[in-house]
Amino acid sequence: MPIRQPYDEKELLTLIAEEDEKAFETIFLQYGDLIHAHTLTITKSHIVAKDLVQDVFLRVWLYRDKLPEIRDFRTWLLRIAYNRCFHFLRQQKVQQSGLDTYAAKYGITGETDNSADSPNMLSLQSLVQQAIADMTPQQQKIYRLSREEGLKIPEIAERLGLSASTVKNTLVRALQALRNSIEKSHYSSWMLLIWKTAEIFFDPDRS
Repeated sequence: MPIRQPYDEKELLTLIAEEDEKAFETIFLQYGDLIHAHTLTITKSHIVAKDLVQDVFLRVWLYRDKLPEIRDFRTWLLRIAYNRCFHFLRQQKVQQSGLDTYAAKYGITGETDNSADSPNMLSLQSLVQQAIADMTPQQQKIYRLSREEGLKIPEIAERLGLSASTVKNTLVRALQALRNSIEKSHYSSWMLLIWKTAEIFFDPDRS
């Protein structure tokens, strides 16, 4: 299905560069389905794909000042998505032959998206890791099984010998603790923007 563009895309990108949150939300909603479809096809995990969609658009916001210079935003966005998927597969220790096949298919010669190494991203990663370290042992375990291994609540409950309601409540508290840490940091405005927009995009009732 072609992407609907109620506004001129160049205008939207310029507005995002000026920190217009509504323009960012519009771009997210226009391209979210495309990025989600590609990341889901590659990772085979709805949870991982959802996280990668947010990861991709986080980079859009972090590098918003460069957006007006981009000639083909769709291609640029897909390149980030492919690189983040490649990074994910490498972290999962996929066999090198599989990585080579993936890299050849999508024309990736290495981790060309260097935004993961930017000071902002490194500081954010440090903040998130510290927030996880401050969780209770059970919160840490359930959070990692959910977000890092992509297990669903019933699967986590079965693995840990807990009730589904206990797992769900613990995960909610873990996510709230993470949110509280982000809100207290200087990243709060743009991180909460990503989360808010992703919540709108992934709402099953969204038309």
